[in-house]
Amino acid sequence: MANQDPNISNTIPIIGLEFVRPQPSDLTIIGDTVKDTNGNKVFKVKTPLFGLHNKRILVDPNDSPIVTMKMKVTSKHDRWQVYRGSDLDDKIFTVKRSSTVQLKTRVEVFLKQNRSKEASCDFTMKGRFMKRACTIYVGDSKKIIAQVHEGGERLVATIYPNVDAAFIVSLIFIFDLINMGGAS
Repeated sequence: MANQDPNISNTIPIIGLEFVRPQPSDLTIIGDTVKDTNGNKVFKVKTPLFGLHNKRILVDPNDSPIVTMKMKVTSKHDRWQVYRGSDLDDKIFTVKRSSTVQLKTRVEVFLKQNRSKEASCDFTMKGRFMKRACTIYVGDSKKIIAQVHEGGERLVATIYPNVDAAFIVSLIFIFDLINMGGAS
């Protein structure tokens, strides 16, 4: 587990308080399934069988939808909108590539309540797709809230204390999709 930053203050839950833990946690991602350190399924990402392939649904262990991630097809910045549950009227946040040409992937996250008209992001993800690693920061600061690295056939996400795990997992899947060129 990565060293935790003692300067991180309590984070407001982005998706839900039930996904926030007071201690750091590691999650393992294999394919579309996310497990905790005890091997229990925590989340799964589903791709609808019918309809557009530019949509993913993060579900809990009981297959109840937590968020719906939907790619904006006409976006040149690989923009994804994330909605609460399966309600496409209840947007929580937007994720987009910061520029169309990048050597290292940089993705910006804008919460629904962000009034900066995307001049200032709420969270940033930086990483290299080939290494399947990234770090998630608060805004443009150096304050880390999660880190992801490859561990063989899987990804390991270290989520810092008081950070919404469902939010982080959503970002990881979107980051992967953006790096693979969108939906497949």
